[in-house]
Amino acid sequence: MVNSVKSSSFVTDQQAKTLVTKNTSWDNELEDFEEFKQPLSRLELEALLGVNALKPSRVTVKRILLMQAVVTFLSGLAWSAKGKPFSLDSSAISAVLGGLAALVPALLFATRTRLMTGGVNVAGASVLALVMGELLKIIATVAMFILVVIFYPGLVWFPLLLTYILALKCYWLAWILK
Repeated sequence: MVNSVKSSSFVTDQQAKTLVTKNTSWDNELEDFEEFKQPLSRLELEALLGVNALKPSRVTVKRILLMQAVVTFLSGLAWSAKGKPFSLDSSAISAVLGGLAALVPALLFATRTRLMTGGVNVAGASVLALVMGELLKIIATVAMFILVVIFYPGLVWFPLLLTYILALKCYWLAWILK
């Protein structure tokens, strides 16, 4: 073997063979590890975390969408009281459009996810459905804001953005109120 400056950092043939045989062994490294533990059973989890830990969450998609609709309605109602008493002025309409800019993409996301998974609990399909649904949600949100800016000349930005942010905070509100 010729030693040169370029090959001095490489391993020898014998070292390479040792590394290959070491890396190709089919032994499970966790079998020799003393702290390897089997997954807990349902009864063990209930004893450890409590009975309520394994119950399905009360935070549902329908509940979040309903909360977003209620927040949108209440914000539109509050902004309508700003000008003339309870009239549909541009602030109220802008507030409703801001809430819809959060509600409609969330509805599309939920529908897309439900259709993609088809009720089957497959990990790959679920991840793909979430990624595609989130992409659809982002595109729909941007498109709705562009359409509102183009087609509604009386737009008032503050109520639009405030209601949009309030409708987005319904995700957090649903977790707090569960």
